[in-house]
Amino acid sequence: MKQDVSSVSPEFLRQRIEKAQREAVSGPIKKSETANNGQEEPPKVPPFGEKLRQEQSDTALRKLTGASFLNFSQRTIDESKTLLGNRYLCRGGGAFIVAPSGQGKSVLVAQAAILWALGRLAFGIRPAKPLRILIIQAEDDEGDIIEMSQIIEHLGLSDEERVLVDANTQIEFVNDATGDEFLDIVDGFIAQWKPDILIINPYTAYLGGDIKDDAVNNHFLRNRLNPILTKHGCAALIIHHTPKTNFRDTDKWKPSDWQYSGAGAACLTNWSRAYLVVDPTEVDGVYKFIAAKRGKRIGWGEQFQVYETYWAHSLGDKLLWVPATNDDIMSAAKTKKNLKAEDLVELVPLVDPISKETFRNLAKEKWKIGRDKADALLADLTDQGSVREIRTPRPGTNPSKKYVRN
Repeated sequence: MKQDVSSVSPEFLRQRIEKAQREAVSGPIKKSETANNGQEEPPKVPPFGEKLRQEQSDTALRKLTGASFLNFSQRTIDESKTLLGNRYLCRGGGAFIVAPSGQGKSVLVAQAAILWALGRLAFGIRPAKPLRILIIQAEDDEGDIIEMSQIIEHLGLSDEERVLVDANTQIEFVNDATGDEFLDIVDGFIAQWKPDILIINPYTAYLGGDIKDDAVNNHFLRNRLNPILTKHGCAALIIHHTPKTNFRDTDKWKPSDWQYSGAGAACLTNWSRAYLVVDPTEVDGVYKFIAAKRGKRIGWGEQFQVYETYWAHSLGDKLLWVPATNDDIMSAAKTKKNLKAEDLVELVPLVDPISKETFRNLAKEKWKIGRDKADALLADLTDQGSVREIRTPRPGTNPSKKYVRN
């Protein structure tokens, strides 16, 4: 039986309408939830943040593990975590070695691994102790590795040292995996062999994405590689390339400017604890090593801090890096902007005079200077008397000009 609406008070109707509206939104309100005097309580609103905390309860919140500056100030540095230099590279950290293709990076890796395995200095970088080095690489085949392993002979290692190299170095070939699949392999290799330093050669072979993509690089380095290094208590040394073409004028670069000389995104430099660059000089086979990041901790120099050193390829067929000679360093340190005429006098022979065009070509090949600069320096050499101009008459035209050193 329907109730006569005309006999119902306006206040009763208002309450019924409000109740119907609330039930449409949140469902019927139980009688136990009604207040005294027939007045219903409004729906309860959860305290601020309770919903968020409830949603996060399924995945536990990361717990605080840090401390205050005062707490840290009362701690002592754990030197057992240092692997290279003065905390240049430590357990859990990573570094890049960057150089153009085909300049001897793989030989550098082999030589450093052998010397660090012995606890010896390599390229001026001192290991904290004899280190276990695991190299995972896709750069060289088995024949290349066999050739490079002859460094053991070139260094003249003793029988005891050979045993230590055998125990402390491991090379693995991986050329069928990239990205997460590769890092799963890395995790397994480290668990089996337990190295102090993992060397990855080269980075681009294993990234599995665009080298210029921040998200791809950060996922590889921060999301995946960092936890692996932390879990196993080792460090990573990653070999990387410069861009294929490079038109930058680096004559005025400071060591810190070289931090961004590798191909790809700047996040590589941001991730790395240390950054070492190998830069070819104008002298064939001579290279400048630049401690671009954490240079103060690499250990070059005794009384004064050194950020650059020079190394050279051994002469002949021997695969070995050796310290550059003083003459090599003096020549390599020159740039085309501070060249003097006497720097080019050796291009002019003592016999068999050469033409100006030949001199230009030689100057361009060795010093990367242009036609006008070469002509000006040749004129200076002639004015100084270091070079003599020889004119040979030619019928019907100007005499030919050739140059010989006095």
